Amino acid sequence: MPRPRTPLSKAKLTGADRKDPDRFRDRAEPKTSKAPVGKPPAYLDKEAKAVWSELARDLGWLVKEDRFALESACLAIAQVWTMHKAGEPVTGALFAAMNSALGNLGASPADRSKVNAAPPEDDDDPFAEFDAAPEYLS
Repeated sequence: MPRPRTPLSKAKLTGADRKDPDRFRDRAEPKTSKAPVGKPPAYLDKEAKAVWSELARDLGWLVKEDRFALESACLAIAQVWTMHKAGEPVTGALFAAMNSALGNLGASPADRSKVNAAPPEDDDDPFAEFDAAPEYLS
């Protein structure tokens, strides 16, 4: 099975687009609303809503379009919490689902280490012209 295609946004963050620009030349990235994920869906139980609040607070990069992935992570984590509190054994499949959901959100240590976000470049800086030294001083 081939390796999954690297999203353009990840390639830009990791520098892969500069290393091999031809590979990413024709790729387009979907636009996001940049709106926050908001409140959890009403039908989630108390534990899943608590997970939602915690993840939304801790993972500040999540946007409205990440709601479904966040929901699946909340359901898996809440189920692990509930089973653990009840003293029931938690299956390996459930742990795998939880870890996969967290990885999809970039919430695991391994996933965070793969991306080093560069500071945003501000092209619309109204004071940029004052940052350079005047010509007569150079």
